[in-house]
Formats: sequence, C-alpha cells, structure tokens
Amino acid sequence: MFDFSFGELALIGTVALVVLGPERLPKVARTVGEWVGKAQRYVSQVKSDINREMELAELKKLQEQARQAAQSVQSSLNEVSSGIASIETEIGKGTAPDGAKAGETTPADYAWEGAGETWQSSVVPRRYKPGPSVDELAEELARLKRQMAMPSAHAGAQRKYAPRARINRPRIRR
Repeated sequence: MFDFSFGELALIGTVALVVLGPERLPKVARTVGEWVGKAQRYVSQVKSDINREMELAELKKLQEQARQAAQSVQSSLNEVSSGIASIETEIGKGTAPDGAKAGETTPADYAWEGAGETWQSSVVPRRYKPGPSVDELAEELARLKRQMAMPSAHAGAQRKYAPRARINRPRIRR
C-alpha cells in the first residue's frame, strides 16, 4: 500500500515517542492499528462489491445471450410446427406430396404390410401364478391348528415357560 522503508518507520517511531511520551504511545499505536484495520476491511469490502457487480454484469450478459438463443430455437420450432401443420392440411385435403395429383396412388414403398388384414387381439399368458391371499392363508393356519389340536395363543391359563427345577435354585438361608 504505502512504500515505507525500515529507516523511515524507525524515524516516525522515535518522533512519536518523543512527542507523545511513553505513557500515551501504546494507546495511540493501538488506535492507529484499529484505524488501519478498518481501512483495510473497507478497501477489501469495496473490492468484493466491485467484483460482485462485474460478475453480475457478466451473468446478465449470459442470461441475455441464453434468452436470445431460446427465442431463436422457439422461432425455428414454430417454423417446423407450421410446416408440419401445412403438410397435415395437405394430407387432409387429399393432395399427395411430391407434386403427385390427388387421384394417383402412392408408391408401394409407403404401403403398410398387411393393410387389408384386421386386427386380432392376442392374449399374453401370465408369467407367474399368483399366490394365495392373506385370508386364505389365515384359514389354512386355523385348519392346521385344529387338525394338530394345538392350543390357541390366548388360552391364558398356561405358563409361558416351564417352572425351574428346585435343585438348580440357589437356597438363601437366614
């Protein structure tokens, strides 16, 4: 920023020491340092604002170019769709393309294969066999339980686990 040599800085420091004195010099140096820091932050903020404005201008230019390109694509798309619409109207009126007269037939290249045949539906067999529904599975489980005479889960009176054997219980004597 400023081009000061070491000798110039030493001269400024000694003059400040003589003029301000040793008591006030640290406070003044701290204040000057804060001002320099504020000035540097202000300069960097101005630089970043300028850079941001330049980038914004570039983005606006790119946006305008993209808008112009989109408009040109839209206009060419409109031309193509109008051409297709005109061909559709010619076909609807019965005029043949390529300058052929309306009464003439089209060449064999444009004929569909099997144009006289009727359409027949074909049924495609399923690739998988669907399984039983949830209700069917529940009925099958109930039937199997009855067949095996298994007790139902909500019997309630039975214990979940077998009682422990008396031998394995630790005995506490008082």
